[in-house]
Amino acid sequence: MEPKPWYLDPHVVWPLFPLLMLIVIVCLTWAMVRVVRRAQGTTAVRLQAAALVCYLLAAGAALASEARVMPAFIHRPFSLLAQLAIALALFHLWGKDRSMVNLNGIAWAAILADTALHYILHR
Repeated sequence: MEPKPWYLDPHVVWPLFPLLMLIVIVCLTWAMVRVVRRAQGTTAVRLQAAALVCYLLAAGAALASEARVMPAFIHRPFSLLAQLAIALALFHLWGKDRSMVNLNGIAWAAILADTALHYILHR
């Protein structure tokens, strides 16, 4: 097995994980504020609230697993639920509000980038 290149060293890539988490939290919070202010309807508000709450639970569980307080796999179901809520919000708001679609799309892309980085680093 050959060694990993320097740019895939966990010490180099690690700062990307908190940055991606921050991007997701900012986008989902911003989307939650916009959906409430624009009165998009109860379905849109519930989907955005579910996405934000599930991701905050996933982030909290991930931080707790980094501190060795709980197992590392606990954050995965919350992350999957957040992704499901984001996907449903995207489908619900598609064609109605482009800015909401962009915010949810950026959040989802950051979650998928986090997943891809984990896969690359643990491979």
